[in-house]
Amino acid sequence: MAGGSDVLERRERVVLAEDLAGVAEGTSGEVMMHTGMRWLRYWVRFDSGAERGSIHRDKLVKEAEWEDFLVKRAAAEAASEAGELADGSNGDVDELPAGAGDDAGGDVVVNGATVPAHLLSRSASARERLGG
Repeated sequence: MAGGSDVLERRERVVLAEDLAGVAEGTSGEVMMHTGMRWLRYWVRFDSGAERGSIHRDKLVKEAEWEDFLVKRAAAEAASEAGELADGSNGDVDELPAGAGDDAGGDVVVNGATVPAHLLSRSASARERLGG
């Protein structure tokens, strides 16, 4: 996750952690406002003059934390390239664990997202029906 889970306040200085349309990664800006109650999105006025809205917190890093963010991201990329993922997998999302689609099995986590067992079972049934 690029940014933290903490809420950014109005007028707080931030840096964009990934490219957006017309705004490059690493561009600094100021939070104009945030919208939403449980699912916050931010409006940011960037130093380049661009203003963008509906930016998720994961794409914004506090300006004071930018250097630490870059170091952590580089370390995570190096670990990923070396095949040292925490769960021991090779990073492929196409391969699910054996029995993942069984009704007896539980939910499966793929890249941090939980896929319920009943949906896996439905997908397996549809593939069989369609000859896949």
